[in-house]
Amino acid sequence: MKNKTSTYKPVPTIKVTSLVLMAMALLFPLLFYYINDGMTVTMLMRELCLTPLKLAGIGVIVFAIIHVSNITIARTSISNLRYLLELPVIIFFVYWWLFVFLECLEKSWVYDATFTLDVWAYRQSIGLYMAATVLIYVFESGLNFYKLAQVKTAEVEQLQKEYAQTRLQVLKNQVNSHFLFNSLSVLSSLVQVSAETSDLFIQQLSKAYRYILDQREVDWVSLKVELEFLDAYFFLLQIRFDKKIKLEKVIDLDPAEYTVPPYSLQLLLENAVKHNRMSNSEPLVIRLYTEGEALVMANNINKRDQREHSTGVGLENIRSRYSFITERTIEISNNGTEFMVRIPLLKHT
Repeated sequence: MKNKTSTYKPVPTIKVTSLVLMAMALLFPLLFYYINDGMTVTMLMRELCLTPLKLAGIGVIVFAIIHVSNITIARTSISNLRYLLELPVIIFFVYWWLFVFLECLEKSWVYDATFTLDVWAYRQSIGLYMAATVLIYVFESGLNFYKLAQVKTAEVEQLQKEYAQTRLQVLKNQVNSHFLFNSLSVLSSLVQVSAETSDLFIQQLSKAYRYILDQREVDWVSLKVELEFLDAYFFLLQIRFDKKIKLEKVIDLDPAEYTVPPYSLQLLLENAVKHNRMSNSEPLVIRLYTEGEALVMANNINKRDQREHSTGVGLENIRSRYSFITERTIEISNNGTEFMVRIPLLKHT
């Protein structure tokens, strides 16, 4: 059967970003040490301790602003401009975060109150961290874009699933209303002929319609149960057509182990009756038999002189219902003398 569940899996944005920040926290002090000849091992150890805090603050700022954009402008008419709006805001907040960290926190933790940071070293530090900010922003924006794309995919899949379920229910309702309409039409004719036959017909109609009510919420039903329903429905047809119609069944597998869409056999039988004329001398012979893991319904062709108007309930209904549930399809053939429909059987899971 088709898997109707969503394939969406959320991207672990925070976890992935944390790994990137950890890698940068290790590489940045080494870069400072490489480009700054006056940097000592003691200063390197200090940077190894302080850099993760600076980058963590930058990561939080970038993540927060992207998250706010997702809430406020991601689905608006200016969503295409979000990157031009986000980056200046991020740069602004990151600058003040670095300024506060360098001027307040780092001085108080590492140096005494009289220490003055070298202007070139200050600008160099700010410049490198701003470059890191752009890299972090580009990285997180890419993850965010991918995440939003997955969310949209999940929404589309959910809408498709709901649409398929709605169409499937409509198809089922078509079967129910069409079956009841035909049965009541037959009953109205029988009432004028025989009260006893009408009573028997009502009993079988009640049994058949009870099946329809019981299976209205399911997509698949046991072949055994479907065959029992077919027997009840065929009994109703025989009351109407007597010896003009025959049903031959040969089931060479355990019907309890396989499933079919509910009402599918009834629709095939109804389709054969609708498009063929029948008489005592030329009865409509319907053969139902298994062929591997498939069920075949075949009937001799004796087309009506005047084709009956099609209501749209029939082969297309079965084909559509199969397409919602499984990749396997029904097969139809017509060699001029016999019409045959082959429907796949699925085992109970």
